Amino acid sequence: MTKHDPILLYVSKLLEPDVASDAGALYAWCRRLDELVDDPAVSGDPATTVARIDEWRQRLDELWEGSPRDDLDAALLVTLRRNPSLGVQPFADMLQGMRSDAVRARRVETGVQYAYQVAGTVGLMLLPLLGVSEEEDVAAARGPAIALGQAAIQLINILRDARPDAALGRIYLPRDEMAERGVDEAAVLALQCTPAYRGLVAHTAERAEAFLGRAERGGRSLPGAGPLLVAIIVELYRDYLTELARRGFDNLSAGGDRVSISTPRKVWATLRALAKVLRPEPATWTF
Repeated sequence: MTKHDPILLYVSKLLEPDVASDAGALYAWCRRLDELVDDPAVSGDPATTVARIDEWRQRLDELWEGSPRDDLDAALLVTLRRNPSLGVQPFADMLQGMRSDAVRARRVETGVQYAYQVAGTVGLMLLPLLGVSEEEDVAAARGPAIALGQAAIQLINILRDARPDAALGRIYLPRDEMAERGVDEAAVLALQCTPAYRGLVAHTAERAEAFLGRAERGGRSLPGAGPLLVAIIVELYRDYLTELARRGFDNLSAGGDRVSISTPRKVWATLRALAKVLRPEPATWTF
């Protein structure tokens, strides 16, 4: 987690030990699946990638039956038993999304579905860990949880990792939007940050901000520490978008360092989130 997502690592340190352990087990499962798909050894070989994912689905079924294959699976099994409302569907949906990763999304609509499958599902996995288990509470929190996953774990990470992904021959921005805005795929793979590309990055950042806003509003109704944790995540990822905008939405050129959030900025984001959570909502008057 330290290497792949320092923001989530920072937030995990604010959790109670059992919750942090459960979150780590979920993260490990998702991360291993991601590495399975992105393995350079099978790059350009969709059939092998799909076969690996199908094998991982078999592994998931075995885990759900109480038969883990290794220590990391065993840790996830502990999480499942500690959180009985954590169902198999988000995991299955993520696997289906990873299957589609073998053929990159060509349309915004396909990209939105993919974003739910590989990132929005993470938000759903986290709900039981935040104390959301009653059916009506899950229904109310589902939309904000998916929005948070799509913004924080998918869209913003697509922007954050654009340069290393391009170096591997991967572009996760939708092709229809690239075509509409005149973004040349070959130029992106050559790490050329053109004005058209910057415009697409800015547009994607706006979409991410919209998802963050939805997650922020919905997170206020979560039980326990849920509102604060969601607010901290939102503020941290907003800091990333702010820094990206300051750089002129250049996340590609060789001269630009990868955008990161310093420890002082993380602390400041936490204080901003705390202030928002503690700030009373304005009264609503009816006559």
